[in-house]
Amino acid sequence: MGKVIPFKNRESHEVKVAKKLVAIANEIDATILQALQDPEIDPKDLVGLLSHRTGTLLNHVEGKSALWDVCEQVVKKQAKLTDL
Repeated sequence: MGKVIPFKNRESHEVKVAKKLVAIANEIDATILQALQDPEIDPKDLVGLLSHRTGTLLNHVEGKSALWDVCEQVVKKQAKLTDL
């Protein structure tokens, strides 16, 4: 009989992290969409809350200046404030 060779999960660390981040993004999206459907929550208040939380996250990151530049470009593009 031949020897059975076990196959290991060869998924790279980067792919695993990307999958986790996609799952987190999906959870955030679901929470935001649920809040937007609540007539008692003003979308402007939700934007303010998310901005505050983003600022808190940035407080714990090195290289804030470079990261902020990227965040600013993404926000402007998503808000259709620029054609970047």
